[in-house]
Amino acid sequence: MFQINVKDTGIGINAENLHSIFDFFIQEDQLDTRMYNGIGVGLSICKGIVTKAGGKIWVESEKNKGSTFFVTIPIEYNND
Repeated sequence: MFQINVKDTGIGINAENLHSIFDFFIQEDQLDTRMYNGIGVGLSICKGIVTKAGGKIWVESEKNKGSTFFVTIPIEYNND
């Protein structure tokens, strides 16, 4: 199993928005979007890639304290 965690100290995500953060065109706040740019597809694309690879992606976040994104992908390897 391969796992990567990405942590930031950005604007964070409200708890009530965490369930939809990986949906297309969803962003935390339209005002923040204007300030930080983006159209709300990046996390959706990441989820699609990770899912196709048989993995999982999730986030833990606190508003105004940042977020940590977790990705796990099963990897088969041969020791020969």
